[in-house]
Amino acid sequence: MRLSYHQLVDRVRARVSGVTAAELAARRGQPGDRSVVLDVREPDEFAGTGTLAGAVHVPRGLVEKLAADILPDLDAAIVVVCASGHRAVLVADVLQLLGYGRVQYLEGGLLAWQAAGLPLAPACARAVATTCARTPTWADIRATFPIVGRQVPVMGEGERALLYLDHAASTHAPEPVLDRYARFMAGEYANIHRGTHLLSRKATEHFDECYYVVSDFIGGDLERDCVVFLGNTTQAVDLAAHVMAALPGKVVVTELEHHSNDLPHRNRGPVLRARITADGRLDMDHLGHLLRQNQVKLVAVTGASNVTGWMPDIHAIARLAHEHGALILVDAAQLLAHQRIDVKPPGDPAHLDFVAAAGHKAYAPFGAAFLYGPRGIMDAAPPYLPGGGTASRVGPHSVEYVSAPDRHQGGTPNIGGVLALAEALRFLDGIGMAHVRQHELALTRRAMAGMKALGVTLYGPDDPDARLGVLSFNVAGVSDPLAAAVLSEERGIAVRNGRFCAHVHVDRLLASQGGATPEPGSAPGAVRASFGLYNDEADVDRLLEAVAVLRDRRWVGRYRVRAAGVTAEFAGRCNDRWMEADAPSPPAHVDAEPGEALLFAQLNPSGPTRSYLVAERRSGAAMLVDPRRDQVDRYLAELQRHGLRLELVLDTHTHGDHLSGAKRLKDLLGCAIAMHRAAAAPCVDRPLEDGDTITLGGLALEVWHTPGHTPDSLCLLLPDRVLTGDTLWLGGTGGCDLGGDPAALAASLLRLRGLPAHTEVWPLHDFDGRGRSTIGEEAGQNPFFQGDLGQLRARLAPNRGEASAVSRANASCQT
Repeated sequence: MRLSYHQLVDRVRARVSGVTAAELAARRGQPGDRSVVLDVREPDEFAGTGTLAGAVHVPRGLVEKLAADILPDLDAAIVVVCASGHRAVLVADVLQLLGYGRVQYLEGGLLAWQAAGLPLAPACARAVATTCARTPTWADIRATFPIVGRQVPVMGEGERALLYLDHAASTHAPEPVLDRYARFMAGEYANIHRGTHLLSRKATEHFDECYYVVSDFIGGDLERDCVVFLGNTTQAVDLAAHVMAALPGKVVVTELEHHSNDLPHRNRGPVLRARITADGRLDMDHLGHLLRQNQVKLVAVTGASNVTGWMPDIHAIARLAHEHGALILVDAAQLLAHQRIDVKPPGDPAHLDFVAAAGHKAYAPFGAAFLYGPRGIMDAAPPYLPGGGTASRVGPHSVEYVSAPDRHQGGTPNIGGVLALAEALRFLDGIGMAHVRQHELALTRRAMAGMKALGVTLYGPDDPDARLGVLSFNVAGVSDPLAAAVLSEERGIAVRNGRFCAHVHVDRLLASQGGATPEPGSAPGAVRASFGLYNDEADVDRLLEAVAVLRDRRWVGRYRVRAAGVTAEFAGRCNDRWMEADAPSPPAHVDAEPGEALLFAQLNPSGPTRSYLVAERRSGAAMLVDPRRDQVDRYLAELQRHGLRLELVLDTHTHGDHLSGAKRLKDLLGCAIAMHRAAAAPCVDRPLEDGDTITLGGLALEVWHTPGHTPDSLCLLLPDRVLTGDTLWLGGTGGCDLGGDPAALAASLLRLRGLPAHTEVWPLHDFDGRGRSTIGEEAGQNPFFQGDLGQLRARLAPNRGEASAVSRANASCQT
């Protein structure tokens, strides 16, 4: 019997002892009381609450792991507490199983304690789970990221572990962040600031705590300044431009900027642009000149370039701006997760006035960002998006707006995203930003040294200590889209290419450092690899090995640039002209001994659905029968391994149990698609009839129309074997309940039964792992292959084959 959570708690409660709030308070008031209070709530549950004085804070999930360290005395009196008492019951039971003899739980939890009017002491959520735990290793940290285990198809190799080097675009979330987001969505989901019910109150408490988490993470002060939550960094920068718009003066941006820290300012008034040097540093002399010669109200500068990772001295820029009466806005999208940010006190000349950043570049999900800025300026500006939550009183012709941050947070915010953002910052804080920086700096040094040794063009300043782990580069003679495609398709490495929404910066770097090979009609760009928390030295070495392949022209595919991107196909050799796939591929020739002209392989052996490769070795002409769309990369690898040229793909019928790979194979390789004339698929190039012959070089296959399972079902005959699709299985047959015809299927089976007994049977489905059979074996053991036409028809009428529960909408050419 499966128990619900509350049933489990009730059952366990009978095995442990409880103590009421009044009893525990009286005991703790006794001189010499040495009982241990163990608070097993999660970190986020401490927001706006407290705990019992002197309590040890350990999340439920770490109790077993840390018990020996935090509770060395098996005879100690222990009281387990949580919010409601339910979780404490389960933990108390676990502690008893671990050998602790004097364990109790607080009945009713901390809610009962508060209801009794008993005091709580302040609790520091940040200390939870770190008090007794050992410092995590990088292997521990890496293990918290589910994406690390992701396998991706690799041309010619099957699959490899994904190497994700696109952290400058977006980062993946670790398990604690994913868990926090899921916990809100599953059990805490409610709107904030608008309800009196429990879920709304708790959501409000958790959300409001996030303001402090963000402010603390960057060294802020919420008495003077405030945090506003938005959807992304672009919106955060746009809000800064909005609140500064009414102030007199111009805005200075730099040639380092992402478009998001440029275009919003252009949209609201005059903009000046500070130059960069030939190697991509900010020209501080030019910035000073602009400040001296103009009335400037704001200097908008990136905290780290998303092109090179170079970090300008933002505090030196702040001092320079303040000397000339301007404020500073730091676009910290790249900086937040990689280097400690300290906004410094308001009176410090190096104080950062505005800081904008987003969660999706700091190990949180998409959709949550923040702007930190001066509360006075935020309150003086009109609401950024007037609407729900921004006003305290609205009349027919009047409105009174609230102060920041709510003044600028119109509508319902991304509550779950903000909670996840805060959890991600706690995660980073638990590791330590100095520790993060040293780890990533070591990777950057190793990668930069390797790139230089390979002779590729690496953009930006040479000093790795002044950069984040962002490397933009070009390989001579290889365009950036080609390079990125080869790294992805053949090495499983995810990088970015192009101009990275920083066209002014990239154009300046390419003009001064060269190295780009543009595609005809396209603007030149670069390839960007960027490191994150879970990358390690092995990842750096794997990247360098792949870049060496690019430099030496040792890739194995053909690639074509199209409007929608780059497409790849197998070539089976090194390409010195990667665009040559626009011309017809030359025939592949494979030597074969006499009598070994046929190459036949059953594919997808690990699942119930089979595909078949049929080829003539001498000419290299090949066809695939019943290819699955999710296995296309494996088929391409098999073609490459044997040096074959795919001429035809054939579906034995319109599949209801899998999506066909025929259309994708045609797009990649230019082969034709064949099916029976009755098939409704729109992409068929060669409609087939009963008795047609398919030739592959000197090899001939006869087509039999075998309707019944579907009207368009086919079988393919070779001299010694038959590919039966769903017409005949090993021990069974396809069903007739999805538009099939039992009488037609019975006739088709009788026709197959007339083949020689030694003829091998190779079906589409194999549910017992045998792989193949013979006509004679099936006649002796398959109940749907025995008897006369009437008997077969009677057996087939109620037959519900494997495909019966699957929609026929999965047509063969569905994409």
